[in-house]
Amino acid sequence: MIGMIATHAPQMFKVVVIQKVHGKYLWDHFQCRDSFVGKFLQAEMKWTLRRSTRPGKKTPDNIQQILTDAFLRLVWAISNFNILAEFLVNSDQTMVYYSAGATETYAPIGSKQVEVLGKDERRGFTLMVGVSLSGEVLPFQAIFAGKTSGSLPSPKAAGYSKAIEELKFHFEVSRQNNHWSTIETMKNYVTNTLAPYFESHRQKLHLPNQICIWQIDCWSVHRSLEFRSWMSAAFPWIRIHYVPANCTGLFQPCDVGIQRVLKLAVR
Repeated sequence: MIGMIATHAPQMFKVVVIQKVHGKYLWDHFQCRDSFVGKFLQAEMKWTLRRSTRPGKKTPDNIQQILTDAFLRLVWAISNFNILAEFLVNSDQTMVYYSAGATETYAPIGSKQVEVLGKDERRGFTLMVGVSLSGEVLPFQAIFAGKTSGSLPSPKAAGYSKAIEELKFHFEVSRQNNHWSTIETMKNYVTNTLAPYFESHRQKLHLPNQICIWQIDCWSVHRSLEFRSWMSAAFPWIRIHYVPANCTGLFQPCDVGIQRVLKLAVR
């Protein structure tokens, strides 16, 4: 609003406004105060602050039973294999946008459909996040669209050395036109991040044969026969537990508590 006034009617900011307050005359210059902007948007534009509209995923009708069953399966495994907090990890992918848009905008009062500029922007990368039950955060895996290392962050970028050498991040290309995880990137995550984490704690706690649990959602790549067969052959001591479909917001630790903090930090 200030930009538009300064361009089309700059003289408005030179107008002196005289008001009588408690019997005294006070003068002031015109300003775009929050109260003025709010009244203008509501009275003149007929706008109100609205969230973008988007149909949400429905949880299953028998959600209580589904989550109870998943919980009991997890409890049985923890009890049967003597799982310590260090040996239970939940991992989840999240989208990181290059241009972080808002979820709210001004729209006419009573609007049924509200679109937010940048809400459907899909240019970004996938970040694979993992956290153990003990609270330890595993190194991130970042997946970028493309087929060569030219799609990855430049080694000259600020913070690159710290990310690779100190934080042990792994930057990978998806080898396709999108940035989604693939069978290969999932295998790399297990080989380069998950298994080394478990192995380090098995050695530290002198438990070389300890069974470990990896909790992930039931995305098609995660539950594919190819990936499950590879896991069974390469890492039979890592047992996969799936978060029930459409229940990530209720049963997946990363989605419930970790991703929000991470996204706020990224924003």
